[in-house]
Formats: sequence, structure tokens, C-alpha cells
Amino acid sequence: MAINEIFREMFNDQKREREIEHQKEIIKKALESQGNMLSDFETGMDLLEEEKYEDAMFFLEKCSQNNNSQAQYELGRLLKEGLGTKQNNEKAKKYLLESYKHGFKKAGSLLREMRYKEQGKLNKKLDTKFKNKNSDLGFNIDMPIDWIELESKNKACFDAIAIDNFNGDVIFNIKMQVFLIEIPENMTGCVSLDRVANNMGCIESVDFNNGHCDGKLICGEGIDGTCNYIFIAKGKRGVYDVRVIVDKYLEPIYEEIIDHIIYSFDIVDK
Repeated sequence: MAINEIFREMFNDQKREREIEHQKEIIKKALESQGNMLSDFETGMDLLEEEKYEDAMFFLEKCSQNNNSQAQYELGRLLKEGLGTKQNNEKAKKYLLESYKHGFKKAGSLLREMRYKEQGKLNKKLDTKFKNKNSDLGFNIDMPIDWIELESKNKACFDAIAIDNFNGDVIFNIKMQVFLIEIPENMTGCVSLDRVANNMGCIESVDFNNGHCDGKLICGEGIDGTCNYIFIAKGKRGVYDVRVIVDKYLEPIYEEIIDHIIYSFDIVDK
């Protein structure tokens, strides 16, 4: 082997060693940071439990900067209630929105409550017209034409998604969606809708016919401050799940729309 090749190989080995050491240092610092953040979060939650709100906020603020969604929720709640700090709804909403965006659903409940109190009765005028959607998944349903129609992430089982907002708020007023739980051919008769409904948790269910299909109507409340109406029915391709999820404070003004959507659903191949 030529001398320059020997040195080149040696330098490459040294470079690899330096890179490995550098990566080890990065991992070490990341683990230390995570450990510190976890310790700060536990300390903050312990102080909350002891009702030492002002001290808790110091640790929760550190965690919120690392996108800890529960820390963001707790800070929003303390600011909303004026616990350990001066009440500040605008700042509370910022923390709660970040928490909600990072997947902490309970933040949605407080945001809906605050929005309702600020806007009064939210007298949203509804003059909704509908369009009929004929889905490749084998169903028809009416969708409000003035709602925002969302793109399905998985058209093989999930379709017909639309939301209605209030003044462009990220917290939706009402949402509809339909998806198909596909079942192998000739096996749908083995599926019990009662068992499907029971597996959805501790929520009320009744036998229901919407004028097109026999099924089960399931009602429950979400931890994000919503009321959930779910209609499940069987077709030859599988079990269809029709959901209308509405802000619990706005439920009365959307009652006719909820009914229209669920009563319009029909399975093409029963």
C-alpha cells in the first residue's frame, strides 16, 4: 500500500473516532437535558399538588419551552384561574393553544369554555346547504357546502372529512367524518355491532335506523369539550363509522345539521 494511502486511512480512522466522540457528547447532553426536564416537570406537578402555584409555574415554564404539552396546559389553567399569578386570559389562551396543537386534548375543553364566555351565546347564523358525496368506499352522505373539506390521509379507509370554524379559530365548532373498517368478504355477518359499540368505551348506545340502514347510535363526551355522535352500520365491505363531533357549548345551534348528516348516510352495497 502506498504511504499516502496508509496516512489517508489513518486520518480517516481518526476522523471517524472524532465523529463518534462528538455524537456521544451530543447524545449525553440530550439525555441530561431530558433528565432535567423530567425532573423539572415532576417537581412542578408536585408543587401543583401542594397548591404552591407560584413555585410550580417556575418549573412548568421551563418544561413548556421544550413543548411539554401538559406543562403548557397547566400554565394555561393557572393563568385562566389566576392561581399563583394575576389572571390573564390572553396569555392563558396562548399556552392552551400550544398544548392543544401538541396533542393534549384537555386543553381544548378550556379553550371552548373561554371562547363561549367571551363570545356570549355565540349566535352563529346557520343557513347551511348540502352537497351529496358519493364515496369510493361505498357510501353516500350529505356534506355542508360552506364547511372546510379536508383531504383524507388514507382514502382506503377514511373519507368525507369536513369542519366548521368560528371566525377562523383553530378550535373547530363541528366536524364530520366517515371511515370504513374493512372486513374480509362474506365475514361481515360474524361481526356484532353491539361488541363494536361496547369496545368504544363507556358511552351510551341504542339501536337505530336512520331511514337507510340499521345500526347503532352512540353518544358520548370527549375530554376536549365536545359531544360525539357516532352511527355505525354494516355493509358488505365492512363496518361504517359516521361521526359528528360538536363543541358542547354550540351543540344546540347545530342540532338540525347533526340530524341531517346522520340521517343522510346510506350504504351503497348493503
